[in-house]
Amino acid sequence: MRVRAALVSAGITALALSGIALPAQAAAWEPHSRYGSYRACVDAGQMYVRENYDAYKCTEGPGYYQLWLK
Repeated sequence: MRVRAALVSAGITALALSGIALPAQAAAWEPHSRYGSYRACVDAGQMYVRENYDAYKCTEGPGYYQLWLK
């Protein structure tokens, strides 16, 4: 009985430590759409965040603003 308890305890400890050792995978920014104004980009980004994305950002390009979603 004590041997079984020791094995179970060792197994639980090993599982806990292996879970801690793995780094979390961060979501990457993905380009989504281009907009003619910063305000239009922000409006679209806010809409996507309300729907199902975690975050948005707008970066300036040559003559447009790129919407990035995460």
